[in-house]
Parts: sequence; C-alpha cells; structure tokens
Amino acid sequence: MESFLYSMDVAVFRWINESWSSPFLDSFFSFITDIQHFWILIAALLAYWLWKGGEKGRWLVLSLVLAVLISDQTASHVVKGIVERVRPCNALDGVLTPAGKSGAYSFPSSHAANMGSSMFLLSMVFRPLTWLFVLIALLVGLSRIYLGLHYPSDVLGGYALGLLVGFSVWWGVEKVKYYLPKQTVATPAVSPKGRKKRARKKR
Repeated sequence: MESFLYSMDVAVFRWINESWSSPFLDSFFSFITDIQHFWILIAALLAYWLWKGGEKGRWLVLSLVLAVLISDQTASHVVKGIVERVRPCNALDGVLTPAGKSGAYSFPSSHAANMGSSMFLLSMVFRPLTWLFVLIALLVGLSRIYLGLHYPSDVLGGYALGLLVGFSVWWGVEKVKYYLPKQTVATPAVSPKGRKKRARKKR
C-alpha cells in the first residue's frame, strides 16, 4: 500500500513537473513561490490594518504573525526533522528545477503550511474573498511541485498543518477576545420608567 501511494505521488509529480513545463510557467511559478517579491505588499497591508483597521485589524495582524510563525517553525524545524524525506529534485532523476535545488528536507512544505494558516485567517475575516485566498494558496502549493521542490503529498501535508494552526490561532484569539473586559459606554440618567420626567406647567 505504501509503495502504491508513493508511486502515485511520483506519477502526479512527474506529470506536473515535466508535462506542464514551459518558459512562461517557469517564470510565473518561480516568481510567485518567492515571498521576497511580495514583502512590500505584505508590509503595506499589515501597516494598513494596524493603522486603519481598528481593533479588528490589530487582532488580524496579531493572528497572522502568530499563525505563520507557528506553522513555519513547526514545518521547518519539527516535522521535517522527524520525517527526513528527501526532496524529489534530490531523490529522482531528470527532475526539472527552474528555480534551483534545495538541500532541506521535503515533508511537509513550509510554503503550503504558511499559506494554509494565513489564508485561512484571512478568509475568516474577509469571507467574500475566500475564493481569492484559496486560489493564492493553491498556486503557491502548485509552484512547489512544478519547480521540482516538493511531492504533491508534501504540499497536502503542509496545507493540513497550516489549516490546523490557522484554526487553532483563530479559536484561541476568539476566546481571548471573549474574556477580555468589555468597554462600557456611559448612558444618560433616566427615570425608573426609562424616560426623563417632564415638568408640568402650572395653570
């Protein structure tokens, strides 16, 4: 059973990595897989939510930073060290690597884990844009397979880890917000019947 699943993993990997190969996709996936191309956009969005997003925006930024930190460190420094799976570009012959090779372990994909956690949180806040966040996560995960850096199962494992972390952070933050003291708004004094008494005019 294990060998069958691995053969399927390799077959899907070969199909994406080799059959899809084209100069356009080489450039496209190499661009979107590198987070350095998006630092300015990410920083601008975080700054905007902190400045203009009010309490909701500040909680979102805190949640995103915490979730990505946990998912990235868990994937890169915990699970990969336990599984120790060699990347396909280093384990298989003839793998196309338009963006170069990596010597780090393969399972799970840290990119997919980070996308899973961050896109989940964004979809919880901006529900109408859920389709966009899912598309972004899928494209980044697909880029890791196309570039020869991960098996499909690495990406699926990263998504699963990221969704778990994202949900946990969202749930934890909601609990913290619930138990924090609520701000009370002062109301004008009223009569016991709920209305201000009007003075009667003397005839």
